[in-house]
Formats: sequence, structure tokens, C-alpha cells
Amino acid sequence: MPDFATLLSEHIHNKNIKTYALAQYCNLDRSNMYKIIKGQRKPSSLEMVEKMCKFMHLSPSEQADMEESYHIALIGRENYYRRKAVQQFFEEFRIPTLQLPATSPSNASDYADNATLLHSHLEINRSLLYIIASELKKSGGKISLLIQPDYTFLMNILTAGGYASSSVDIDHIICLNNNQNVSFARQNYNLNCLRNILPLYSNHYQYNCYYYYDDIDAVTSAFALFPYAVITTEYACLISSDMQSGFITKDPESLKLFSYLFSQYLAQTTPLLRPVTDLGGQIQYVENTMQNITEGYFFQMLPCLTRFLTRDMLETYIVKDLPHRSELLDRLQNYLHELQSIPASADLTFICSIEGIRKFLNTGRVGEYPAYAYTPLNLSDRLFLIRQLANSMLNEHNRLLKRAIGMIDHEFYLFAGRQYGYFMFQTSNTDRMIYLNIEEPGLLFTFFDFCDTLDDEIFFTSEEAYRKIHDLIQEYSK
Repeated sequence: MPDFATLLSEHIHNKNIKTYALAQYCNLDRSNMYKIIKGQRKPSSLEMVEKMCKFMHLSPSEQADMEESYHIALIGRENYYRRKAVQQFFEEFRIPTLQLPATSPSNASDYADNATLLHSHLEINRSLLYIIASELKKSGGKISLLIQPDYTFLMNILTAGGYASSSVDIDHIICLNNNQNVSFARQNYNLNCLRNILPLYSNHYQYNCYYYYDDIDAVTSAFALFPYAVITTEYACLISSDMQSGFITKDPESLKLFSYLFSQYLAQTTPLLRPVTDLGGQIQYVENTMQNITEGYFFQMLPCLTRFLTRDMLETYIVKDLPHRSELLDRLQNYLHELQSIPASADLTFICSIEGIRKFLNTGRVGEYPAYAYTPLNLSDRLFLIRQLANSMLNEHNRLLKRAIGMIDHEFYLFAGRQYGYFMFQTSNTDRMIYLNIEEPGLLFTFFDFCDTLDDEIFFTSEEAYRKIHDLIQEYSK
């Protein structure tokens, strides 16, 4: 994308625009217009950019490019594309259903020898499909991955296969990029890695991802000999950086060596995310997190309603035969107390959308909890909670989006602080809620920065939010 001044100059030249006439239309003197054209100053507002586009008779796509260049000029190219990538992350997030790639698996007889050479991308794919599918069927299986998560075929195999597996451990080592001077295609590479591995946390098997830092261009260099490895209890497959050649072995001594090397590498890495999958542990985790934060953002399209729940509601709606129900009620009560005791000085902001509020009013489902643990709230209690939410909109710590960011039916919950953060989402094949503690500081900063710099224009004002929610209350009270 050219910078704003270059793009503006091109349009002026190509469309034979008179600079003086353009300046007059935009209520600028000629000298200031020339400064904008030369890149010595920026337009004073987006409205001015829109006036320029209108005068030059730009097409919608040309105007979009002008507006994007203007935003880049305001905040810098790196900040702009990082924040744009986070928005796309939310808008495109979903846990996929079964999507096993269409290919024929190999047979065990293909690997009767101790080592089999692989001469093409197709042979590698067929081999990985066979050895992973075989391992996923085992009780106590184990898969060790030293490979980048942008290998879509492999990620799809693991995502699809995991729905039927429950006793396989997967350890995955990935490289996160630490080189800021990467090509445009590699920008926000680490965020894309996160996007690709999240579905694996939703499966029944035990998946854990670990990371180390390096220059991603160097790691994937053509001069790296077999930088990728997939190791199971029966096979080891080593793969070249271009995914076009490799070999697979079932030799016991080779397997022992490769497994040892993997364990040595693993010892030098750090967990990327820490999953918390049981309900009691999740409540305890969030409660502990709340005790340590003074600043952060709750970013979720369905409203955060836990803070408005009452003890009577917990008693009424928590499923009566839920295991450890009494202990769970006590934990929830403690958590409510923590939330309601957050000091006014704490800089915590709750962000939700009008579409999310409507979904709650339609379903009675509080998005933070798995559906198996409670029955839907009746309409009277739904309206009670939304009235509390409406009142909370009158203070600066609650924001209502004019339009949802992401898909309401594939909800992704985020808390991002400067030092702590977590993701939460529901699996597509069960009613489980998955909490993932964000361990990597670069990703935590990326999400915090996104929330911290959201444009006021995308939110209703406090008074508008209050009225919008009360309009919904009136609609559902009829």
C-alpha cells in the first residue's frame, strides 16, 4: 500500500485534478494542500479525506485505499496491520467441524522397511495421514510435532482426528518469529500461528503447544536439512523445509534417538498457552486472575453478566445433580464477591455488542459457562440482568459496540491485561468451555493494544448505550 501522499499525488496526476480547485473544495489554502500532497502534513480528519475522494470522483475501491492509507499515516504501518490482523482474527474465528482432507491413506506394508524415502508433497501427506490416524486409535498414544502450524494439511488431520480420540498426548514445538524485518507475507506471523493451533485445544486429546523465538525466514530456509519432524510411538517422519522430500522410519533405535532429541528441544521451550478445561478449575483460575489485575479489557460480544448474578439465581439454575454442586456454588459465590469488590480505581473495561445482548435475551444462556452446568434463565431474570447491564453503561468502564466484531454463534471471549490474559471459547463437538491462559508476552501485548486503541466511533456513547438497551428491555417485556 503506497503512503497517503503518494496515492493522493497519483490520483491528482492521473485524473488531471487542479490543485487549487481541490484545496478550495476542502476549505484549505493552496500551501497547506501542497504540504499534504508532499507528505509534509496529514489531512486533519477522515472527513477531509472523504471530501478529497468525492471531488476526485474516486471509485469505492479507490476511496477505500485512500482511507486505509490515511489511517496508516496516523498510527504507523506496523500498528495498523497488527490491529487489522487482530480484528480479522475475531471476525474469522470459529472452531471447525470435521474436515479430513480428501486423500487415500497409505498401508502399513508401505513402511515395512526400516526407512522409506518420500519424494513429493503428496507422498508426505499420505504418510502423515497414515501414521497420525494410526496413533490416534491407540490407547495411550503420543505424537511429538516439530513443525510450523501453517502446514494446513497436518492441522486438518489433527483437528478432524481428535473428535474420536481421548487418550492421545500431543506435544507441539513451534517457532515464533522475532525478526521485525520480515516480508509483508510474514507480518503478524505469530498471530496466524495462534489462529491455526486453537482448534486443536478443543479436541478430547491432550494437546499442548510450546514455542521458542527465532527468525522465521531462517528457520524455513532451504539450507535447513529436514527441519520438521513428526514422531509417534511407532514412526518418525522427517521433512524438508519445502515439504517436498523426507523419509519415514520405524527403526526402534532411530525412534529412540529422535524422541530423545525432541525431549531435549522441548526442555528449551515455553508453553504458549495453558489450558484449563474443568469448570471448577476455570472459576478458580479466573478468581485468582481477578485478584492480581488493576487494568484490562473484557472483550466479548455476549455481555459479561456474571457480575450481576445473585446467590438465588445460582441456587435456582445450577443443575441439581451436577457433580460437586455445593463446592461449585461456593466457588461461584466467591468469584461474584471478587468481581463486585473490584475497586472503582481499577481500570477494567467491559466490551459487548447489542447483538450479543439480544442473543442472551433470546436464549437465557450466560456465555461464560458451559450449557451442561445450568438451565436457561427465565425471561424475568434475563430482563433483571440486562437492566443491571443498562445501568452499568452509564459509567466509563462499560462500552457497547455499534456492530459485533466476529460471529455471535462462534463466540470468542478475551480478557487482556498488561500482565495477564486469557481466551475462552466453547468446543464445537461438546459443551465444554476451554480457558487458555496467554503465556507469550508478544501475543498478550497484541490483544491488549487492540482493545486499548479501539476507535470511539465504533461504540455508542454511554447515553446511547443506555437507551439502546432499554429499548431492547421494552421490546422483550411486551
